[in-house]
Amino acid sequence: MVVFVAATLATGVPSPWPATIPFALVLGALVLFRRRWPMVVLVLSVAAVFAYHLVSWSPAGWIWPASVAYLTAAATPRVRWVAAIGIAQLVYSAVDARWILARNLPRYLIHTVGEALLLAILIGAGLAYAATLRWRGRHQATG
Repeated sequence: MVVFVAATLATGVPSPWPATIPFALVLGALVLFRRRWPMVVLVLSVAAVFAYHLVSWSPAGWIWPASVAYLTAAATPRVRWVAAIGIAQLVYSAVDARWILARNLPRYLIHTVGEALLLAILIGAGLAYAATLRWRGRHQATG
């Protein structure tokens, strides 16, 4: 929450109160439920990101504000759904940022490739965490 608000203020948004603070609070509240309902929290976090981008201009990306939700959900057996949700969000993000394409191709590529790379890292980390938990469980069961 703090990083999101700080990034918004650093880019010159005059007042974070109309959209940024409520959005950050919603994401922060959702994080409290991520272990109990990881997929619900992911879907609601992604919906909050969409809603935020609809009502406010922001330098915020599309994936990183929901990174905790992606990481947690990727550690579940529903990792294919997590990837599908992330890819859908990336496609929308790339289309939404098309105005950058005509003005600054490198910035557009950094935006789209960076978001895709972050999604891949989050899903990979979630899979690695789940594999570690499974390994630890098998190791404790045999030991």
